[in-house]
Amino acid sequence: MKFGEQMEKDIDKNFFKEKIKKENPTIFDVGTFDGSDCLDFLEIFDNPNIYAFEADKRSVDIFKKYVGDRPINLVETALSNVDGEIEFYQSESETRRHTRYDYEKTWSASSSIKKPDNHLSVFPDIQFELNKVKSTKLDTWISDKNIDLIDVMWVDVNGGEEEFLDGGKKTIIEKVNYLYIEFNGVDDRKLYEDCYTANQIKDTLPNFEELGIYNFMGNFGNILLKNKGVG
Repeated sequence: MKFGEQMEKDIDKNFFKEKIKKENPTIFDVGTFDGSDCLDFLEIFDNPNIYAFEADKRSVDIFKKYVGDRPINLVETALSNVDGEIEFYQSESETRRHTRYDYEKTWSASSSIKKPDNHLSVFPDIQFELNKVKSTKLDTWISDKNIDLIDVMWVDVNGGEEEFLDGGKKTIIEKVNYLYIEFNGVDDRKLYEDCYTANQIKDTLPNFEELGIYNFMGNFGNILLKNKGVG
């Protein structure tokens, strides 16, 4: 896997149905954006318990519009290593549109708690504005919840992977079975300042084994990990 290389292999979410073998798994969608991944899981499983986390108000509005009253628990916060307010770089573009809802006139898909780096040159049509949003640590949020196992942790936090893992390490190590997480850097080419590469994510979680790399687009992609001590 090298900078500039592309590997457009998408993960089939039915993989999780085959491996988990139950119809009511607990699924966390962190950085849910428009809720489309949640809707996919609702199609795959009969009665999943889905928690969707989103910090960008514009994405929250789109989520509510298209997900509607379907049984998904929406939590309007960023998950990082901070309990409180956190700096947030909101993305916008005059030319880009959402993949599934291409008539939505906003581009919140690149928003991040991390300052953009090579993102500005790789995607020059996307601009960022600094704001603040609510944040909580995963370990803090789950402390008073009756959740013993998270079957699938689906994470797309646009460069904030280090902070997410740092704020939820206890939960991830003890309760997460499968972790599917985006990475936004290869070697010293990073879309956001000091964001984790795939190898840095793996080094942070030595009790997880790598099952595959997906949607690798030269600068960013997704890595699927399995907890060797859970499931």
